[in-house]
Amino acid sequence: MNGLSYFSLLLFCSTLLVGCTPSPFDEENLCSIYEQRPEWEQATMAAEKRWGISQELLMAVIRHESRFVGDAEAPRRYHFGFIPGKRLSSAYGYSQALDPTWGEYQQRTGNSDGERDEFEDAVDFVGWYLNRAHRSLQISRSDGYNLYLVYHEGHRGFLRQGYKNNPRLMRVASRVNNTRVSYRQQLSQCRPTP
Repeated sequence: MNGLSYFSLLLFCSTLLVGCTPSPFDEENLCSIYEQRPEWEQATMAAEKRWGISQELLMAVIRHESRFVGDAEAPRRYHFGFIPGKRLSSAYGYSQALDPTWGEYQQRTGNSDGERDEFEDAVDFVGWYLNRAHRSLQISRSDGYNLYLVYHEGHRGFLRQGYKNNPRLMRVASRVNNTRVSYRQQLSQCRPTP
């Protein structure tokens, strides 16, 4: 087989594979996400039941933390603008959980085999963390804005209110809450309660 024929065969096969790949979901539409990933719906509903945090808030946090990318990592520092250095934090996975917080979650929940790049474990982590914030700081479970600030800043950081000097973070917290509201409306359309 000559180089041109081999290249043509490779191109044809890759075209077939691309054609068979399921279309990506619309991350702005929870119904679309659940349609493409029914196992995520089951995992999110289980976390909602376990921790009392609504599935729309759980999914809004993951959407704004990782854009539903399982192996998402914190950005790197660059030396001289182009030499890659260390990552800015140990945040990893769907939930962007930090190493120490993930370790605490594993210890306290008994999920020692849990992985941050496994959706089921990540959504359970988000539920656990937001429920902890609800219980210890008396933040309403439906207050997506403040629960996200705690999620991002940690309990102590939230209490210090350093986020008030970070307009970008407050905008993200508003977007998380807006996404929660939007997801709730979408769910009422595609998963109406009897």
